[in-house]
Amino acid sequence: MVTTTTNSIEGQQIVKYKKVLTGQAFIGGKLGGLRGTNSKNISEMTPEEFDECFIQGTSAAYSKLVEQAEELGANAIIGAGAEYHFCGPNNESLFVVAKGTAVIVDISYY
Repeated sequence: MVTTTTNSIEGQQIVKYKKVLTGQAFIGGKLGGLRGTNSKNISEMTPEEFDECFIQGTSAAYSKLVEQAEELGANAIIGAGAEYHFCGPNNESLFVVAKGTAVIVDISYY
């Protein structure tokens, strides 16, 4: 699945716009509780742990976006982007929203 931040794919013809999609990922409770690690407050995390939370949250949100696009029969996503929000009483949770437009690209150009 081609996923791009631009509104077109160079050298490719978009033949159908399917739907604007969003994929969400919530890393809840306290950040850092992924992959068997101990949950920590943001202020307790190392920079590497903090980065890993963003990487995993972004990956999960984009995976959901791609899954939805495939269900629609799309073969590409254009205008992709992600937003990050901290939430909870002490901003201890990360909410990631990936968005983009599912399209069908004429694969005869590949």
